[in-house]
Amino acid sequence: MPVLPNCMLDFLDAPVPYIVGIKNKTAEVQSKLGNVILIDVQKNQVRSPTIPSLPQRKELLSSLSPYHAKLVGESYLARKRPIYECTDVQVEAAKGFLAVLRSYLDSLCSNLRSHTITNVQSNDDKVSLLLKESFIDSFPSRDRPFMKLFVDTQLFSVHTDLVLSFYQKE
Repeated sequence: MPVLPNCMLDFLDAPVPYIVGIKNKTAEVQSKLGNVILIDVQKNQVRSPTIPSLPQRKELLSSLSPYHAKLVGESYLARKRPIYECTDVQVEAAKGFLAVLRSYLDSLCSNLRSHTITNVQSNDDKVSLLLKESFIDSFPSRDRPFMKLFVDTQLFSVHTDLVLSFYQKE
């Protein structure tokens, strides 16, 4: 959303990711900016609260780097056509980028099974429950701050629901 009107500031409390423009940083706006990443386009600055470091951050950046380079290299060419028209190089780079992110997500969740309890109900339905604290504790202490935040995201919930549904079918 380009610019959020003052009458809709409650939108900033939404528990979903969003990109929104703010015209003036009033006291009310400031009070709602606890868990946001601020990008000041006029000053070319990015500021954020202390966000824990990603597990295996260097490896992830290294894996994403070639795809990022292709996308950046194509950005000059992209200015000569509408934004919705991608080159074949951009499409392949985006697919590779997403594949790396999917693999990274899978690696973070690779030991879910050992932190899951599956119960068979009387009607032969299986119900699986993830022991989140046990799962978080399975990570090295340097990665736990990130994982504590990550397990409460919609991305994690959707991914683990999918993984656990496969366990229930076995």
